[in-house]
Amino acid sequence: MIDVMSPGGDRGPNYDPDTKTGGDDTYLCLSTVPIFDAKGNPVGHGYGWKAGTSMASPKVAAVAGLIISKHGKNALKPNQVKQIIHRSAEEINKKGYDAESGFGLINAVNALNHR
Repeated sequence: MIDVMSPGGDRGPNYDPDTKTGGDDTYLCLSTVPIFDAKGNPVGHGYGWKAGTSMASPKVAAVAGLIISKHGKNALKPNQVKQIIHRSAEEINKKGYDAESGFGLINAVNALNHR
C-alpha cells in the first residue's frame, strides 16, 4: 500500500529494461556510496547516481522532520505528522487517494503551510 509518492529517480522515459539501453542518468538521484579497497573493505565514501525507494523514503522522512521542527518535538503525535504529510501531498490523479499514487506527491512547502 502506498501512502504518498516521493521522487526516487529512474532511468528515464526511453529506458528499455529488457535491453538495459536508453537510460538517462539525469533522472537519477545523487547519493553517497561506499568505496572499497581491493580486498572489499570499506575505506571511505563517494557519490553515485541511484534510484528506488532508498532514494525516495529519506525525502518523506525529511518532510516529517521539517513538520516536527516547525511545531516542536513534542507538539504532534506521529499519526498527526503522518496526516499532515497526507493532506499536504499534491494529488496526482485528481481523484483523491488511490492504490498507485496514495495521497499524492509529497510537498514540503504545503506541509509547512498546512494548518
